[in-house]
Amino acid sequence: MTNIRPAIESDAPFLPEIERSSGEIFRQWPGLEWIADDDVQSAERHRALIADGVAFVAEIQGYEIVAFLNGELMPDALHIWQMAVRRDQQRQGIGRKLLKAAQRFATNHGINALTLTTFREVPWNELHYHRLGFVTLKGEGLVPRLKAVLDAEGQAGLPTAQRCAMRKTL
Repeated sequence: MTNIRPAIESDAPFLPEIERSSGEIFRQWPGLEWIADDDVQSAERHRALIADGVAFVAEIQGYEIVAFLNGELMPDALHIWQMAVRRDQQRQGIGRKLLKAAQRFATNHGINALTLTTFREVPWNELHYHRLGFVTLKGEGLVPRLKAVLDAEGQAGLPTAQRCAMRKTL
């Protein structure tokens, strides 16, 4: 049984390791294997998003926290900064449950969309989000806020040609 709940400050120290574990799947994707060893959000960043943003965790009976989603309310959308599911719990629908919690949160706060950035053409990234109702933004659909996020990701070392911004209207 999976329980989705708002994250609390005492969850923060456990979340970087979940993100690290979730990144292990990138070892299977040629050219992006380095993601598995890349930096993850710090416990301090998680604390900030728990305090001032949007943060949910997933707990499974008999386990500790196995996944999280964090984001931030923007004027036009709830932006998802990170969603991570521990490697041994992936493909169980936990990410979908976290996204549903984020959708409920957004609509309860008068926000009618979710946005995120992710890798193109990676089956558990862009293609997965397409199946969940997100659309890839291009041209005029790419609002300045999301273009700035993609630019910052490029400056941080992510390959910009392999990144995209997506939006789901609620």
